[in-house]
Amino acid sequence: MVNIDRRQFLQSSVVLTALAGSCSSLSNQNWKAGPVKHLIPSANHSHISLKAVFSRQINDAVLLIDGKKINGRPTDSRGHGFAFDAKELRPNTSYELALMEGDTRLTDSWLLSTTPDPKSRPKHLRLLVFTCAGGHPLMSKGEQSPFLPHSTRRRLLQRGLSFKPHAMIAIGDHVYWDQRTWLESSKSSIRDFSSGLYNAIGMLDRRAPAYGGTNEAILKIVAGEQITPLYGTELRSTPSYFINDDHDYFENDEANDRYVTLPPESYQKQFFSFVRDHYLPDFLPSADVPNALSGTMLNGHNRHFGALRWGRLSETLMYDCAGFLSLKGETAGLVPPEVERWLCDRSTDETVEQLMHIPSHPFGWSAGKWREWYPDVADSGQTGTQTAKMYADGQRFQLTTGKPKFMWQKGWWNQHQRLLEALSNQKRRPGVVLSGDLHATGHSQIVGSGELSFASNPIHSIITGPLGTGSGWPSKARGTPPTVASHIRLDNPAPVTERNGFTLLDITPDNIRMRLFAWRRENSSLSDIDTLKPYHDVKIKKQGLSI
Repeated sequence: MVNIDRRQFLQSSVVLTALAGSCSSLSNQNWKAGPVKHLIPSANHSHISLKAVFSRQINDAVLLIDGKKINGRPTDSRGHGFAFDAKELRPNTSYELALMEGDTRLTDSWLLSTTPDPKSRPKHLRLLVFTCAGGHPLMSKGEQSPFLPHSTRRRLLQRGLSFKPHAMIAIGDHVYWDQRTWLESSKSSIRDFSSGLYNAIGMLDRRAPAYGGTNEAILKIVAGEQITPLYGTELRSTPSYFINDDHDYFENDEANDRYVTLPPESYQKQFFSFVRDHYLPDFLPSADVPNALSGTMLNGHNRHFGALRWGRLSETLMYDCAGFLSLKGETAGLVPPEVERWLCDRSTDETVEQLMHIPSHPFGWSAGKWREWYPDVADSGQTGTQTAKMYADGQRFQLTTGKPKFMWQKGWWNQHQRLLEALSNQKRRPGVVLSGDLHATGHSQIVGSGELSFASNPIHSIITGPLGTGSGWPSKARGTPPTVASHIRLDNPAPVTERNGFTLLDITPDNIRMRLFAWRRENSSLSDIDTLKPYHDVKIKKQGLSI
């Protein structure tokens, strides 16, 4: 069993908090954050949304935006976190912002721009995209730790930000702190390890509310020490968009005869909601995103489904494949029916020059997980129904579709087919999908899926690269590296490999330039990150791929 001293951990937590507050000053020596530990904005053409976390109680939090005061909405019970929502702004305009307590300035000013008017015709958009940035410091120590140290993750992030993207998108698994799937694991080593972690920090009570009690204090340590030390205030001038996946609901996507972790239960929804509300900006309302989508709140914000519109140049559709998953057999979906209709409708409407889908779960590739579009499952050699493998302990498996996967839903595949068909049926645009989850990086062209052929307009499936993975690769956890899913036909310009990294996209009316960056600690030095070059650099043109 892991022996973790609670006092020692809490002392190290203070150090991490101080580090989070200072990480922005490392690369922005003259900007003063004051008591701000964490600051992440989002924006569209008429709104700016901001989440801020402070090192002390703030009695009257105010966002100053071009001289206008916007009162903050508390996001915790201690006055340490606030959400700000500035509306009726001008498109494509750089605003001067500052955070205040009443009439007292807390930070230096900084600049943040709204996005272009949806009817305008900008010529260029640069996006930074990555996945799987989470991982607690207690699970980031040593060369065989499941997650990279925050210092390494920050270095990768800062390399991506050095290219000055207009916006950033982080795909899923911002937090790893599973409940039943760790505490009730079939592996005694996992049970012991998680018990050691939870005894050091405090045990979340799945029967109690997230806000206002012991759970809130624990969630701030659990989630805050995964999110705040990574981002700090580095993103203050970069509109950022966060897509949820399974671990953000405090469970791995697992199904066995003892539990099925999705769709989320009450405790998962409450823990998720606190973390999202306190730390991460929402998707903002848009004319292209129906109010009837699942997850839409009274203010029109949504934490599960949203779009980044960049004039008539680009539209990026982002969707959570965990929070509203259904188990309805042939009619099941990883997203609800109205979300699927929205995705297909926007794919059919070609008034925007370029369109991309970003689901939290990838198209084209499998690691035999339960909640995949695909029926592939690890072949244990036993007969009958197979459960998805986890914590393979050095075992190696082949994936098979010859044996049924426990609790897998045929409707997931049916929905997959409809979404891919909508992407390929675009007449002027290439089909482009970016995703994460698989802890890998690569680029494939899906030329066929089941009975469907996409030869006339292949779908570019991009696995964006994980920021935080240490030793937790699919080949270790699942007993198999990512493999081409059954019934999928691919061309592989850049085969999927298990490496850290990120993706840069430069979008113009004529093409999408895609650059994949990769690094792995076993065969690279930390200093390599600072000058990291793309290992794959292509332009996806409207009529095909040009290298």
